[in-house]
Amino acid sequence: MEVNILLFDDFDTMDAFGPAEVFGSSPQHFHVNYLSVPGNIVNSMQGVKVWTEPLEPEELQGIVVIPGGRGARRLLYQDAESLRLLKKMAERSEICMMIGSGSLLLMQTGSLFRRKIAECKTDENWKRMFTAGVSTVVDASWVADGKYYSSSCTMTGIDMALSVVADMVDLEVAERIAQKLGHAWDAEDENVYQ
Repeated sequence: MEVNILLFDDFDTMDAFGPAEVFGSSPQHFHVNYLSVPGNIVNSMQGVKVWTEPLEPEELQGIVVIPGGRGARRLLYQDAESLRLLKKMAERSEICMMIGSGSLLLMQTGSLFRRKIAECKTDENWKRMFTAGVSTVVDASWVADGKYYSSSCTMTGIDMALSVVADMVDLEVAERIAQKLGHAWDAEDENVYQ
């Protein structure tokens, strides 16, 4: 299955590469792609440069991963075309995963209206601006509402990715990946809302 990670300048490195490491650890089941609206080199908040392919929502299939990061604010305020493409991307996906403030990007498109998401740490102004019509689940590690999965932060994004692997492939595969990563994953996490 294709895993399409949407990147933008100043994305949070681990929001993107945590799930990429999880899915990339099972290449017989998943193929990871790095996309951005224009295609080209994208820089993370931490200075990592990634070559990306241009986003073509009509050709998209599989899983979409939307990381957070301070660059999300720039997209929200300045780039209506990127938000339009993001909405198409989410609509075409089989599973749409949002890490931290990545959920705020998708909220702005209207795709999450009347859905539940994990509350991410952000300032109160952002919460008031973008959560109208969306229910945030306080203290949830991550939330699944239909095909939309959201995590509260980077580390719970890794847990969420492992749970997607368990659901789509097999629990034992997800446990092997967690063990390989040295990650203490709890498949029965009680702070998950599904």
